[in-house]
Amino acid sequence: MFRIFVVFGLFLASTKAFAAGGIVNWYDEAYRLVSGASYDGHVAERVVVLAGGLFTLAVCTILGLIYKTSVARLGDDVAPDGKFSVRTLIDMAMDLVVGLSKENLGDKWRAHAPLLAGIFMFILVSNLGGLVPGLAPATENISGNLAMGLTVFLVYNFAGFKEHGWHYLQQFTGPMLAIAPIMVVIELIGHLVRPISLSLRLMCNVFADHLLLGIFTSNVPYIIIPSALMFFGLLVALVQSYLFTLLTSIYISMAVSHDH
Repeated sequence: MFRIFVVFGLFLASTKAFAAGGIVNWYDEAYRLVSGASYDGHVAERVVVLAGGLFTLAVCTILGLIYKTSVARLGDDVAPDGKFSVRTLIDMAMDLVVGLSKENLGDKWRAHAPLLAGIFMFILVSNLGGLVPGLAPATENISGNLAMGLTVFLVYNFAGFKEHGWHYLQQFTGPMLAIAPIMVVIELIGHLVRPISLSLRLMCNVFADHLLLGIFTSNVPYIIIPSALMFFGLLVALVQSYLFTLLTSIYISMAVSHDH
């Protein structure tokens, strides 16, 4: 119990912990006090990132249960909540995702809206969780982002095959047989880069946000500048969630489109 209090005290005393959300200078003491073992920065960071991912999943699950219970209680008389609540926030998020789905996918939006909503909520909750002192967001780790990127890759290609059958492969060969070898290489590179670019864009933006906060809080008075920059972190969380979801919907739309 004493060790826990000491770790918590170090956590509160660290200005970098307030800003960077977890990848901070209290790893050394925290890891040694809790485990009694020698400090391993790589192991400790992985543990904290894993904790961030589990935290995100837990929060998303709880929010989903709260929303489902709230809507089920209303029965057929579902109307906007007249006050600020969890259902209001989720309604706003889902309204954004549904609008995005309809705009890019047309009459096929219902089939893909659950995936888009899941991606948006996971990234948003993870990014916002990174603003909590001492908690590293899962989106700051390339492994989790790449898993989402590969999921998007598999989903939009499956949707393309489902919509066009084997004719879906014609997009890789181009309009003329003479240029087919070149087009195959270009198209394959373009498609394989998509999950990587999705993953790296998200990771780098979240990392840059935390790095910026860490730099400022290392050189300025505690609380003043970090508090102002927390709003910037909130914008980054929202924008990156939206961009990942937007690009996912565009990739699906391109795969099922009959224009190519």
